[in-house]
Amino acid sequence: MEPVDPALELALPARVGVRPRTRMALPHMQLDQWPPAEVAQQLVDLALAIPGVCAKQSRMAFPSSVALCLKDDFAHGPPEAFIDNHEFCLLHSLPHASVHLTLPREVRDRVVQLGWAEQHPGVRAGIIPQTLVMLYAPRDTEELRIAFHLIQASCRFAKGALSMCPRDRRVSGVLSWAG
Repeated sequence: MEPVDPALELALPARVGVRPRTRMALPHMQLDQWPPAEVAQQLVDLALAIPGVCAKQSRMAFPSSVALCLKDDFAHGPPEAFIDNHEFCLLHSLPHASVHLTLPREVRDRVVQLGWAEQHPGVRAGIIPQTLVMLYAPRDTEELRIAFHLIQASCRFAKGALSMCPRDRRVSGVLSWAG
């Protein structure tokens, strides 16, 4: 799978099946519907290949998690595009392999509505930006493609290249946007 040009649009279908069970306290984690190890590793590899992205230890997660951060020259997004400092995305280790990331409000709301993610409990408590969601771990290669597109969208948001109000065009019940 090759990185997608940020100018391309993503049509997001509804996620198939029931949402996974999650822990609604800290640490916020996915409790079932875990991915195969090769799918989880492929997502990490793809995410780390995004230009301007580096891996760091998160202050907000287990040491085995991979925090995606932007190098200083790339971090031009609004404060709500970041989890902590220049961290915009956090990939949890196996077996969970869920992803915490930030998305602009309209995109975030639609991703949650379509069953791909849920609001982080820290948002309800007012301690984390409202842009933060937990994206469920991809269960197969098609979900891997969608998860990677959403990580790219989060990265563009953190780079300041994805509008807080993306063009919202619904076609056949899916959301398309361009960054």
